[in-house]
Amino acid sequence: MDPAKKGVIMVAEPSGGQSLAERLNALFAMVRWVDRHGRQREYSTAEVAEAVTKDPSHPATLSRSYLAMLRNGSHTNPTLIVLEGLAKFFDEHRGPGTPSITIRTLVMGEDPEDELLREQLASRQVRMIAMRAGVMTPAMREQLLKMMDMFDPAD
Repeated sequence: MDPAKKGVIMVAEPSGGQSLAERLNALFAMVRWVDRHGRQREYSTAEVAEAVTKDPSHPATLSRSYLAMLRNGSHTNPTLIVLEGLAKFFDEHRGPGTPSITIRTLVMGEDPEDELLREQLASRQVRMIAMRAGVMTPAMREQLLKMMDMFDPAD
């Protein structure tokens, strides 16, 4: 099945590892697709390399073997064009409502959750709730989370 037509979900947070290989592998683990049986699957190195190369919106070409070398750390300095292609692939295949994946995510290890957190904390009400939760006991916070789960429209 064509990876672009697969349903995708984000299952974990990126590790924010120190090396490009660690950050890249965290994205492979984080961005997944769902097969026709409802099982979560990780994109293969070959699938990502092929999708990046076939994307007409940028000039990046990427072989499976070169991407494997980036993932295992034996190559550590890809071109900006390759980084653009990888960031675009992972950003386009991330789950709905999840933070953007950018070149900065790959190069600097910036956690995409940081931007989402900044956006959400811009709301005065969100900050007030967070400040009040910060003084609660762990048991009280757990109870509050359970109550909030009851109102979560995503469930």
